[in-house]
Amino acid sequence: MTKTPTDIDENLFIKRRRQALGAFGALGALAVAACGGGSSDSSSSSSSTTTASTDATLSGLTVSSGTLSPTFASGTTSYTVSVANTVTSITLTPTVNASGASVKVAGTAVTSGSASASQALSVGTNTISIVVTAADGSTTDTYTVTATRAAATAGTCTLTATETDGPYPLYAILTNSILTRQDITEGKTGVPLTLTITLQDLSNGCTPISGAGIYIWHCDKDGVYSGYATNAGSTSTTFLRGVQVTDSNGQVTFTTIYPGWYAGRITHIHAQVYLNDSLVQGTAVATTQLAFPVDITTAVYDSSLYTKGQNTSVTSFAADNVFSDGTSTEMLTLSGDTTNGYAATMTISIA
Repeated sequence: MTKTPTDIDENLFIKRRRQALGAFGALGALAVAACGGGSSDSSSSSSSTTTASTDATLSGLTVSSGTLSPTFASGTTSYTVSVANTVTSITLTPTVNASGASVKVAGTAVTSGSASASQALSVGTNTISIVVTAADGSTTDTYTVTATRAAATAGTCTLTATETDGPYPLYAILTNSILTRQDITEGKTGVPLTLTITLQDLSNGCTPISGAGIYIWHCDKDGVYSGYATNAGSTSTTFLRGVQVTDSNGQVTFTTIYPGWYAGRITHIHAQVYLNDSLVQGTAVATTQLAFPVDITTAVYDSSLYTKGQNTSVTSFAADNVFSDGTSTEMLTLSGDTTNGYAATMTISIA
């Protein structure tokens, strides 16, 4: 059958119409896909979020001396421990429960499962805090250990050696109330030192003496004393001097710095004891000097604050004109380090 021109035009029209609809179908499918349609896996665009742990608990806690009471248990946050009078410091070993948590003992960071720095103990009650911070950086739990160091029992003790009161005692302002203070630094920089002195009566079974005045003074990190124009000091200053009255345990505590040195003397602190109202009268019943362990002094003088460096004028107690006869009754017991400071204890026995 022969096609007419009309038939040819009509067939061409139908063919072109089908091609146009086919193209539209492909574009439509693309549009749907672009709008999120189709069978693609929507989970591929999602992400998982990890939440930091809020666990700030301990899984263990031990002390270097004495026994925790109650014994360590999950959920218990307060403990006590009792030690003998001869125990002057303890360490605590806390272990965190959750990974990523951190712990501090008395404000100093400690590695989980490791012992803290030595915590000096005064006679009587001492409270040591342990703070755990969870991995989230904000959740905390606080634990307390109340350590009780027993008072010295009546018995035998050794009379503390008597030494010269010089140099630079500054008796002229001894009765000035400005000197009755615990913190004697007066802005002086150096490695921190907390000094606790216990006063005992040798003639009364070494029992503690309460109500007595103890006066201490020493030079700054550069070897300078306050209150005198000599030794590069100034008559208008009172730094690194102070008076405290002993409590019922016979104790006083001073906040100061590790002393420096000056030519002719090894490191030391001067101390005097006044009974009852003799402080006002200016009559000391005992005068001595306190010595420092050589290894600790060397470490302190190696630190950046002590720019004079090591003592080259007197390198041993044997060469010192005060301590050459021995330091057995005058040697301080120290714990700590050059970064966090030191705690020093000393017992002075008078007759």
